[in-house]
Amino acid sequence: MLRDFGHKLFFTIVCIVASCTQELDMPFPRGKEQLVLNSILHPDSTIKVSLTKTLPLGTTGSDFPVVDNAEIRLYEEDVLIGQPAFQDSIYVLDYLPKESKKYSIEIVVPGFEILKAHDTMPKDVAASVCIAPDDRYVFNNASIYITIENLWTDVNSYWLYTTRYKTRYKEGCFDPFDESCYVRYYGSDAYYNSFSSVPDRFNAYIDNVAGGVTSYSYFVRVEESGIDGEAIIFEIASSISNNSTLSPDVLPRKLHIMSASQHYDRYLKSSVMHLMSRGNYADEDFEINPFAEIIQSYSNVENGTGIFAAYNSVSFAIDDYPCRSIPIQSDP
Repeated sequence: MLRDFGHKLFFTIVCIVASCTQELDMPFPRGKEQLVLNSILHPDSTIKVSLTKTLPLGTTGSDFPVVDNAEIRLYEEDVLIGQPAFQDSIYVLDYLPKESKKYSIEIVVPGFEILKAHDTMPKDVAASVCIAPDDRYVFNNASIYITIENLWTDVNSYWLYTTRYKTRYKEGCFDPFDESCYVRYYGSDAYYNSFSSVPDRFNAYIDNVAGGVTSYSYFVRVEESGIDGEAIIFEIASSISNNSTLSPDVLPRKLHIMSASQHYDRYLKSSVMHLMSRGNYADEDFEINPFAEIIQSYSNVENGTGIFAAYNSVSFAIDDYPCRSIPIQSDP
């Protein structure tokens, strides 16, 4: 009797709850529209400024509205150097930034607060490289030995990566020994290995501190403070295969070393962390996994968002620098 009463009570409660259920359409709040500034300065490039507006929350796609009615002023050491002109969706100023100089930007757009940002161009990079075979790797890769000398007092960081001619299969053609099956393109390597303990491990996807190899994604980052004015040597083995069945011109060609300002360093670090978390997003629609960590992109823009930063760099044609002797590693 009591058991039957319990079943009836449970059924009654379920019916009542179900009858009270109602789907509510709760739209995202639009939020405050912001200006987005993107401008990266380099001594060998004219100054380019991208200026767009943010999209409302919940908007799909990435077609950000371009702002074409801005008044932009650029300063070098607080002296006006010019006002970029709007050309093909960006603002351009025919001027080459100089190392060690401070640059500031002010942007006036009707209906918005004045955007402001500033950064200092790092000095040039003092470095040397050489390449040699390395039998510690399963795929018989070669190693790049890099010496960086910290000759400046700037508190910057170095970012290293390699670019090369890469290949991918043509659609419907998968013969690894048929060169006509390959499409060649120029791009950067995605992964690097190192036995050194010098690089920052923030982007390590295999981290073996106890005398083993550490693998990094996209870049290898070295803090200038870790160099302490001394020349150090460490090695990076990227995908430089000595047993490739393809022509030599598909092998890595250039090593790039960037000296990033503090602002650009923080922006790059947050960007790489975002890229490393892309496994948390669907490739087609970028729907967010509710259990994924959300990465906040670094911004140094006042009254808006985006980045205004500077970096210096040097590049080496890796194959032109064979090691005469294998350098002694400072961090075995």
